[in-house]
Amino acid sequence: MFRQLKITRDKLSYASEFLKKNFLYSLQSESIAEATKWNQKRGQGMFTISFLTKQSIPRPFSIRLAKLQDEPHIMHFIRENFYDEEPLLKSLNITKSVANPCLESYLCNHLKSGFTLIAVEQDNRIVGISINQRNCAWDGDKLREQADRVQCDPLRKLFYIWSIVSTEPRLHQKFRTSCIFEIAILATAREAQRQGIGYQLTVHSLRLARDLGFEVARMDCTNEYSSRLAQRAGMECMWSVPYKHLVDSAKKPVVKPDEPHTHIRVHATKLKGA
Repeated sequence: MFRQLKITRDKLSYASEFLKKNFLYSLQSESIAEATKWNQKRGQGMFTISFLTKQSIPRPFSIRLAKLQDEPHIMHFIRENFYDEEPLLKSLNITKSVANPCLESYLCNHLKSGFTLIAVEQDNRIVGISINQRNCAWDGDKLREQADRVQCDPLRKLFYIWSIVSTEPRLHQKFRTSCIFEIAILATAREAQRQGIGYQLTVHSLRLARDLGFEVARMDCTNEYSSRLAQRAGMECMWSVPYKHLVDSAKKPVVKPDEPHTHIRVHATKLKGA
C-alpha cells in the first residue's frame, strides 16, 4: 500500500513539474499575443461599438496544480462563480447560502485528491478551476448514501442525480477499469468567460490524467457549454439523459434548467499513451 502511495506521489510530483515546464509559458505567450493583437486592432480603429460590446480583452493566464494553501481561495471562487452559474444547481435553487457544510465538505474532499488545476492571472487571482478526482465503480453508491443522510431537500435531489450520472453510464464496465480520472467541476470567472480558459483547463486535465497513468477520463456535463468543451477536447458522448426524464414519484420533472441546458451528458475518452 505504502509503495503504491509513493508511486502516486512521485507521479504527481512529475506531473507538476511537467505542467510547469511545458504548459505555463505557452499559455502566457498565447494570451499575451492575443491581447497585443487586440490592442493593435483597437488602435487602428478596426472595431465597431457593437463588436466591442460582444468581445472581451484576452487575459494572460497560467495553469498550475492547486496547492494546499489554495483551498480557501478555491472554495470562495466556487461560491462566487459556480453555484449561481451551474444550471442544475440554479434549477434546484442551491445558492451559496443554501450550500450547507454537507456540500462544502463534499467539494473539499475533491480537492484532497491533489489533481485540481487552477487558472491564475499574473497577480495570482484565480480565473478558472478544474476540480479533478478519481472516479471509482462504487462512487454512485456513496452518493446515494449521502443523499439518504442529508436533510436539505434540494441537496438530497442533487446527490441523487449525481449518483445516477455516476452509475448509469457504466463506464467502468465498458472500459474494464475500476478507476477513472474525472473532471468533476469546471468553472470560469464570470468576467473571464469566452477566452479559452475552460477549454485549456479541460485539455490540461486530460494531459495530467495521462501523465498520472490513468487509462480513461470522464466528464459529467450537466450543462450544454461544458458538453461542447468536452467534445472540442476530443471526448466522446457515452451517455445522455434529458432533464425532463428525471422525475419524482408523481412523474413530475425534478429539475427544469433553462435553455439550452436540456440534457445531462457524460463524455469519456481513452487516454493514448497511458
